[in-house]
Amino acid sequence: MKKGIFMLLALAMIFVLSYSAVLAQDSPYTLRIVRDWGYSNGADINGRMSLSLKGDQDQIQQVTFFIDGEVMASVAAAPFKYQFDTNNFEPGLHRLTAEVKTSTGETYTTNGLVSNFLEKSAANQSTLRILLLVGGIALASIAIQFFMQKNANKNTKYDENGRVQYGVWGGAVCPSCGQPFKRSFLGINLVGVRLERCPHCGKLVATQRASPLEIERANQRNQLEEPRKVVEKPEKDDLDDSRFVDM
Repeated sequence: MKKGIFMLLALAMIFVLSYSAVLAQDSPYTLRIVRDWGYSNGADINGRMSLSLKGDQDQIQQVTFFIDGEVMASVAAAPFKYQFDTNNFEPGLHRLTAEVKTSTGETYTTNGLVSNFLEKSAANQSTLRILLLVGGIALASIAIQFFMQKNANKNTKYDENGRVQYGVWGGAVCPSCGQPFKRSFLGINLVGVRLERCPHCGKLVATQRASPLEIERANQRNQLEEPRKVVEKPEKDDLDDSRFVDM
C-alpha cells in the first residue's frame, strides 16, 4: 500500500515538472538582457544591465524577475523592464528568469539566461586587453598602409583617357590637403567613414568614397591653386655682382 502511494506521488511530481517545462517551452515571451553600462562579452557581464521581455506586451499585467529562483523585482507597468547592477550580487554564474502574468489570467515562465557576473577588476582587465588588441591592430594597419602607399605612385594604373583607376575601394579626397588618392583595403572602418593615411600630406584622415566628379573637381582645383615658382637670386650673389658695376 505504501509502495503504491509512493509511486503515485512520484508520478505526480514528474507530471508537475514536465508540465512546468512545457509551459516554459511554449511561453510566448522571451527574456532578454541588455548592457546599459559596463562590460559584456558573451555570458561574462559586469555593470548596469536591463532585463526585458520580447513578446506582446499589451497582454502583460505583471512581470516578476528572478535570480537563482529568488525575486529581484516585480514590475506592473510597461515597458516591463528591470535594471540592476551585477556588483550588487556575488561574482559567479547566475540564472535569470521571469514569470509573466497576463490580463487574461495565464501565467508563463520564460526561458532562463545563465550569466557569469564578473568582479569589476576582472571586467576592467578584460576591457583593457580588448582595447590593447584593437589598438595594436589599428597601429599595424596604419603602419602597413604607410609602407604600401610609399610605392602607390609606381603601381598607379590609368585608363585610355589618362585617368587614374582607383580600383575596388575607389578614391577619396583628403579633407586636409584636398588631394585625391586611392583608398586602401587596409583602411580602418568607422561609423560611415574609413580612417586612412593620405599619401600626399601624410596625415591620418577620415574619408568617404568620392565620386568620379568629386575627384575630377579636386584635380581641377589643385591645378588652379598650384603656386607659380619664382626663382629669386640670393642676396649674396647680388652683393658679389655689385663689385663689377661701374660707378
